[in-house]
Amino acid sequence: MISSISLVGVDVLLYVLGIVFVLVGIALSIGLHELGHFLPAKRFGVSVRQFMIGFGPTVYSKQRGETEFGFKALPLGGYILMEGMYPPAQKPYRGLFANWIREARKEIDEQQVAVALEQQFHQLSTWKKITIMLGGPMMNFFLGVVLIATALSGIGTLQNSLTVQQVYDCVDAASDGSCPVGAPQSPALAAGMQAGDRVVSVNGVGVANWSEVTDLMAERGQAPSAVVVLRDGANSALSVTPVFMERAVYDDQGSLQLDSAGVPITELRPILGIRLEAETKPMPLADSIGYSLGATAAMFGFIADLPAQVYQVFASTFGTAERDPYGAVSVVGVGQLAGELTAADIGVDAKLASLLMLLGSLNIALFAFNLVPLLPLDGGHVAGALYEGAKRRIVRATTGKDPGPVDTAKALPIAYIVWLLLIVTGMVLILADLVNPITLG
Repeated sequence: MISSISLVGVDVLLYVLGIVFVLVGIALSIGLHELGHFLPAKRFGVSVRQFMIGFGPTVYSKQRGETEFGFKALPLGGYILMEGMYPPAQKPYRGLFANWIREARKEIDEQQVAVALEQQFHQLSTWKKITIMLGGPMMNFFLGVVLIATALSGIGTLQNSLTVQQVYDCVDAASDGSCPVGAPQSPALAAGMQAGDRVVSVNGVGVANWSEVTDLMAERGQAPSAVVVLRDGANSALSVTPVFMERAVYDDQGSLQLDSAGVPITELRPILGIRLEAETKPMPLADSIGYSLGATAAMFGFIADLPAQVYQVFASTFGTAERDPYGAVSVVGVGQLAGELTAADIGVDAKLASLLMLLGSLNIALFAFNLVPLLPLDGGHVAGALYEGAKRRIVRATTGKDPGPVDTAKALPIAYIVWLLLIVTGMVLILADLVNPITLG
């Protein structure tokens, strides 16, 4: 009883450590994102009054020069407060949102302090504005690539080795190794394969991984395959006749492959009735970087589909649909997955690699999401800078006059609407992760 209680306590501790690990990683990711804005802003002479991680009431802060650095109560993001983000209003606001814009401008103006014109963001050239606003997302992108490359190439992925850990009595054995009454004997048992055997070659061809083993057996079809195993320091020749069963297809990183309709892809594969020992194998650096770039491209597609993803999460939480295990999650869901990873029965290296992959993927998501061209996201400010630059060039070319900066404060109603949508989306995802979480099992 004492030992079982101790094991439960260890699992709980590991679960909590996983959550703490990912929360610290998220905080660092947010901090580096804001640093990506802060450094070029200071380089271009912009006055930065605040550098904050989180939102809401300030928990801790310290003044260094003109900038207040600190943490706020809700660690769900961060910001730097640059002086002169919006240029002075040039014309009276009219239209449906005129009062809204005026009130927003009044609130912003009250937060500003008097600084020289050259220290204000709105007076910067287009390329400087874009550099500042892209600095944050690019920091997340590079951090994501480094974390993923470290996980895949520095540590490696958990893969089947060539060593047999257990030989089952039948191919459809239960998790405890038991077989249904009358089940046929497994090909491995019939061939005399034993736990501890390491496969050396199949049909006269040396093998380096288990995929090569199954591919060589598949070439022979139902005919027996000549398998050489290393047993007790000596080679032993076996004749193995596998059975073929429908199995899901996974890529090199262990991700389930889906067709265009989202249905798992399957194929007939040779089955021996064994369990293999797992081992961690590093991936070539070029392959891990390629994987990062592929994950980035996939993330843009995922974000484009985010409204449908949120609806699916809502329907699975408040309706009868099942939740998509590959769908959107909140920071709560990320913490839950991190806890499960650290409590899982895998090696320390595999746990660390999985956590780094999780944080790397999260940074890639932050990069892609912040490029959405809507305020208050970084992509919205980039879009505003590009529009302003194009307008000034066109007006100068046609009239010879500089029209001045574009009053991006006119887009503040859009920013507030986007903020509202983000808050609602976050609440739906957090609630779903609490009552209908995605689990590794």
